[in-house]
Amino acid sequence: MSEVDNIYFSRFAQIKGQSFDYIVIGGGAYGTSFTHRVLQHNPQARILVLEKGDYLIPDHIQNIPPAYIKLNTSVGIRPWTYHGSADMKLSLNFMPQIPYVGGRALFWNAWTPQPDSSEMPDWPAQAIERLDNQWYPTGEFMGRRYSLDIPGNRNQSLNRFMGERLFSQLAHISGAKPQPSPSALDSAMATGQGVAPEDWAKFSPISVLVNDVQAYASLKVVVNAEVEQLIAEGDVVTEIITKEGSLSVGNAKVILACNTLEAGFILTKSFPDDKLVGKNLCGHIRSWLAARIPASSLPALTNQLQTVAYYLPGIDKTTNRLMHTHISVVHNPQPAESYDVLYRILPDASSPEAVATYQDPDYVVIMLHSMGEFLGERSANSWNYVTTNPQGEAEVYIQMKETDRRFWDAMDKTTYDVMYALAGDAPLEYQHNNQDGSFTWEPSPPDNIRNQGLVHEAGTLWMGDDPATSVTALNGQMHRYPNVYGLGSMLFPRPGSWNPTLTGVAQSFALADELSGPHQDLNQ
Repeated sequence: MSEVDNIYFSRFAQIKGQSFDYIVIGGGAYGTSFTHRVLQHNPQARILVLEKGDYLIPDHIQNIPPAYIKLNTSVGIRPWTYHGSADMKLSLNFMPQIPYVGGRALFWNAWTPQPDSSEMPDWPAQAIERLDNQWYPTGEFMGRRYSLDIPGNRNQSLNRFMGERLFSQLAHISGAKPQPSPSALDSAMATGQGVAPEDWAKFSPISVLVNDVQAYASLKVVVNAEVEQLIAEGDVVTEIITKEGSLSVGNAKVILACNTLEAGFILTKSFPDDKLVGKNLCGHIRSWLAARIPASSLPALTNQLQTVAYYLPGIDKTTNRLMHTHISVVHNPQPAESYDVLYRILPDASSPEAVATYQDPDYVVIMLHSMGEFLGERSANSWNYVTTNPQGEAEVYIQMKETDRRFWDAMDKTTYDVMYALAGDAPLEYQHNNQDGSFTWEPSPPDNIRNQGLVHEAGTLWMGDDPATSVTALNGQMHRYPNVYGLGSMLFPRPGSWNPTLTGVAQSFALADELSGPHQDLNQ
């Protein structure tokens, strides 16, 4: 435990023997949101957060200097053995976990679409309705807004021109969901708490958690306390086994706010006779396409940086799978002067090479990131699942079925259709990435735009009304062990196609409201 950890967090030995109302496993976006909301209702609530990692950085990586960008590709871990389809051309695997306080939300892209019921297939109606009163406070909490326009990025002319161009071509984009107006395509992003309208940042839970630790004496956060197993007596979980030692649950409610895979590993190790836990693993496959067009082909440019972002939902009707495309359009006429601003506001700035893509003032760069569903089955026979073997080691099993393959073909076509719509009549040059991290621009598209990283894993504790066919109730409470609750995409019966963070935080708020008892209406 470092000296910085000591300032804000507790040691495991310090909390041994203490009693808590809630024991939250995971100090990322969902654990922090649940904790924050409970403490708003009841400042005396006794909450323990168990975090497997320690303190790495104090904010989202794009809110601190660009010098730290390489952390994004160097601190992740995959603590599992992956078993994938042998006949896939890509070596698919889930993106790494981030084993530090804040988790993946230290690095996420901050897209926060709010799905409607048509985008939440197979969700119980009551589970959707349960979130109706949470969208607004969740958006306020995360600083959700629709514009990247800030000093240094006055993007109105490019945003209007490209938004209208995309809207006018929606009928020619396969699978695109109709939109009521060009402005409906503007992306929503989370800029964090207290960020002024003329400033920009990305929401990160770590500052919320650190502030709450200092504001509420009843909140304890223990780092380097990876949870390995839950012990139950009958239908009640009574003990938590961590790498630091065991912990009595007492009358506390246990909140699984960790990664979907990790929750599956913990529960399959804890309850190997449960045939549903860990099954129905699903998530998003991805395709990336970057290209550029001459700046001279667009009338909407200025002598300043203009970065704009759009979000286009869609569906492939032949497979009934949902997809969406994140769209970034950037013109950077003064690369040296604009580097820091560009880095701060880019939706997808995952590496130095990603930022380098936007450094030629003679071109406008269009970056497309499409994602769509791959599915398991909500049964003990699911071909996609997580488990732990007899030695206690974590394993992930994924098989891409023929429907998945056909859907991926359709999603790739949609991606190219979006590119053609945005380029208009201008000649396209496509980005070709090399193994050493460098890239070139070529007139022909790359041979493959599919990404091997699976994301937004979901479904391992899917919710439903029937204990025989689901793992949790609609509020995330486990049917079999009612003092254990899940949060976030582990509860999703099906992932839909949108970044799940806003929805997971809304679920966290809803559970906090329900468990905190009578309280003032914090939504007013």
